[in-house]
Amino acid sequence: MTEPVATSPAPRRVPALGYADFEPGTVFESYARTVTEADLVAFTQFAGNRLPIFIDDEHARHVGPHGGRIVPGFLTASLSGAMLESILGPDTLAGLGMDGFRFTVPVRPGDTLRVRVTVLERRETRDPARGVVGVRVEVANQRGECALAYRTTVLMGR
Repeated sequence: MTEPVATSPAPRRVPALGYADFEPGTVFESYARTVTEADLVAFTQFAGNRLPIFIDDEHARHVGPHGGRIVPGFLTASLSGAMLESILGPDTLAGLGMDGFRFTVPVRPGDTLRVRVTVLERRETRDPARGVVGVRVEVANQRGECALAYRTTVLMGR
């Protein structure tokens, strides 16, 4: 069963300028990124993924449950991290945690992904130069299906 990607409020395509721009409830949308065959090959070789559903087209088409090769979930998560970075910007100091990964539909080579980021929380820390921002990340394919959803918390400069 696929989760629909949230549709409101309307996303902002302009990257935030800093910590103060991350108001809870604000939604941002990233650039689009097509997952290529080269991405799949490079990632599986680098990570040592040897599952036939990632690397063996014949097996994936005839034996695998998806009718063809799919992209490893961690590749989708990695790509989403880069798209998230483009939204959070250079004031990001550290990732504090990533939780609740849900891979809901397979991603295939040729799919075009986009990240929708909903700000869940923003809180100050004891250090007035830093703050914490928590967001929900939804990775949608070109059909608007949510392929991956998770929550992440980052430490940001203020």
